[in-house]
Amino acid sequence: MTTATKESGRDGNGSTHGSGSLDAPAIGRAEDRLFTPDFVFATLANFANAFGMQMLVATLPVYVISLGGSQTDAGLVTGALAFTALLFRPFVGWLTDAWRRRPLILIGTSCYGFASVVYLLAGSIPVLVLGRFVNGFGLSCYTTASSAYVADIAPVRRRGEAVGLFGAAQAIGLIIGPVAGFMLIGATGGFQHLFYFSGGLAFTAFLISLFTRERRQPWEIRRRPWSLRTGIVAIDALPVAWTMLCVGMGFGAISAFISIFAQSRGLQNPGYFFMVQAIALLISRTFAGGLADRHGRAAAIVPGIILMAMALVLLPLAHGLPYFVISASLFGFGFGTAQPASMALLIDRVRPEQRGLASGTYFTGFDAGVSIGSVLLGVVSQHWGFGVMWTISAACTLLGLAGLLKAGRPGSSTAE
Repeated sequence: MTTATKESGRDGNGSTHGSGSLDAPAIGRAEDRLFTPDFVFATLANFANAFGMQMLVATLPVYVISLGGSQTDAGLVTGALAFTALLFRPFVGWLTDAWRRRPLILIGTSCYGFASVVYLLAGSIPVLVLGRFVNGFGLSCYTTASSAYVADIAPVRRRGEAVGLFGAAQAIGLIIGPVAGFMLIGATGGFQHLFYFSGGLAFTAFLISLFTRERRQPWEIRRRPWSLRTGIVAIDALPVAWTMLCVGMGFGAISAFISIFAQSRGLQNPGYFFMVQAIALLISRTFAGGLADRHGRAAAIVPGIILMAMALVLLPLAHGLPYFVISASLFGFGFGTAQPASMALLIDRVRPEQRGLASGTYFTGFDAGVSIGSVLLGVVSQHWGFGVMWTISAACTLLGLAGLLKAGRPGSSTAE
């Protein structure tokens, strides 16, 4: 059998078939198969990484305050992660296309573990920021490469569903991570065991990722030299990246300040906010991808962004647990509905050989938004209070709807 014949016999899930060995319905079922070993391993690794990461997202701002830092310092430590990822995204996106997905996934997961070691040794805010730099580089590698990897192995007709389920595993980590983190701190009286545990989760994710297979064959990789014109952003991805920049502002504000804000309003374990948010996110992601596949991407993105803005506007009124539960539910449903559909829209708009660069552009927008939400909105909260900050973050989130106007008809597919 020639190489060309081999290639033509391989479907989107990496399986092979001859022209006469299967009837048309059987071929269709094979092409639509989603739960392959590679998808399962990738999803389990995503859960382990998310579990460890979300333990740190919720607790590190409180750790900064315990070290004598201010709200601005807490925003700086939170924003350093996204800022570092923002710097490396363009190159990592190009490298994901020019090299392979799997090695970058392993590099990113390793950096998660090394960052926990730095946190363990840190006794000051500057060293914490250093750890966030290491973590940010890992974030840029892992999220960019893993998103492109899932796009490679997902059946075209179930792409939105695949992105949603992959994100749902992350949501489960978000459900248990923050609460477990605060409970671990309370049970041990410090942050040391928290950093041991997060490092162990990163090591577990690394081991699981070793079982995945690279789907693209060497002859399928088109290696283009990196340049300022072709290696920084994918032009077709910019409208969706703008949407994620605006969404990231709201997300960054929540990540950096909800723990401090909730404790100031009497909620002693802010991890419950993240838990409720993640449960809502998990529920929404189980159906949002299918909704976007059937009715177009805008049917999920528009209501999702509106729900996120409503959650942020509600926070200044929150003086008890019920308000925080409602806000967390709205934000989780909103983000869980909009994010998978926006990723599917991104994949629709770019060619397969540009998926890595496009994923990098997508997350560059999100990281920029998180940085703005963490650092600049932190300055706003320091000078004018949390009430003003939450209102501004809601307005910024709504600006993401403008990206859909430029993206064209969200339900259309321009690439497979």
